[in-house]
Amino acid sequence: MKKLGKNSSEKDLDNVKEGDAIKDDTGKQGEVEDIEVLKRKHEKQYYYKLKNDGTILILK
Repeated sequence: MKKLGKNSSEKDLDNVKEGDAIKDDTGKQGEVEDIEVLKRKHEKQYYYKLKNDGTILILK
């Protein structure tokens, strides 16, 4: 299980693939079904859609 949070490096966030098991700082966890990365000005938004209904959002 990969632990992700606001202190995770961009390399760690970019290395998450569909099918990986992840967990965030709040305790939300699950298997990644889809990944979307949005770039807005000086910020990157990582959306990890989970198979068991839910999304983990990490802002960098």
